[in-house]
Amino acid sequence: MLKPKSRPAAKAKKSAARTKPALKKVAAKKAARKKAAPKKSAAKIQPLDLSAFPPESVTVVEKWLCLACISDVFTRHMGLAARTAYLEIKRYTPSVAELYAATERPWFVNQPPQESCPYCGSLPRWHTRIRVYRIESGKATDALRRQLVKSLPKSGDQFSILEEKATQQHAFFEWLDKISAGLDLDQPAWLLEVSRHYLGRKEPKVDWLAQFAQIHSIRRSRRLDTGWEIDNGRLFLSPTLFDELLLVQYLVSRSHKAGGLTFEGRYTLPELYARLRNAGYLRSLGIHAQNPADALEQLVTYLGGGDAAVKFHHIVDRRDLLEKVKTLKLATPPKPKPR
Repeated sequence: MLKPKSRPAAKAKKSAARTKPALKKVAAKKAARKKAAPKKSAAKIQPLDLSAFPPESVTVVEKWLCLACISDVFTRHMGLAARTAYLEIKRYTPSVAELYAATERPWFVNQPPQESCPYCGSLPRWHTRIRVYRIESGKATDALRRQLVKSLPKSGDQFSILEEKATQQHAFFEWLDKISAGLDLDQPAWLLEVSRHYLGRKEPKVDWLAQFAQIHSIRRSRRLDTGWEIDNGRLFLSPTLFDELLLVQYLVSRSHKAGGLTFEGRYTLPELYARLRNAGYLRSLGIHAQNPADALEQLVTYLGGGDAAVKFHHIVDRRDLLEKVKTLKLATPPKPKPR
């Protein structure tokens, strides 16, 4: 004879039957929220907005660092305890020399994105990005820079500020290298691009991107003594400013072929020297050198600013480093793969 089921057992069965779909529904909602939500670090770490700064005074550099390589050096080669190595990595701020030195372990190039460290073979979760914003000091940037630094979060050393002393001549040559990188000197379009860069450095408060959007040529003005003006899609420069532009174009392209290409065609150094002397440009600067090479040296000193002091302010963004170190606190670094 079958015994009837007890009421508590029947209630438990009914409760379980009702609970299972509810649990599945809750789990499905959590999974959906987890899938839809952006990664915490990706949502929080955004580049600094430097759009208010003159473009020619700012350089942004991205450096990639392998935390597994650093941990391996600290623990295996230097004999530090894992906890001590973790604290050292968390406190780490690269020096200016490290930031701009040749790429070597633990730094690596991440373009295109690497699936593993080129030195130890670690996965991307061990790789961190350090952004560096370099701002050249000057009247057009100092107030903006102080305002930006004041607005940065102070907790947790998320940003480090490094200063580098240099000369205006050094800054000028670095600027020349920066604007020359990636130019196709076989295509004359680069002449306008270099002109925009130079005018942006010469007069940083002008929005030259907007000005160049409405011009199709640059010419020497016959009536302006100083400055510039736009008329019918043509940018007219004063004679002195136009001659400076020819000189910068020559400096950018002089090693490309025989002589440097300018708006007025290709000049060798003696030809450029004769051109600037006949135009009165050399005399206006007090340059009386009879040798073209000596004259060029004095011209470059004038354009660059010579030995006058200038500072580079490097804002080092450590936020991604701190996020990665936090997530890897309890992780064991992978053993380096033989190279």
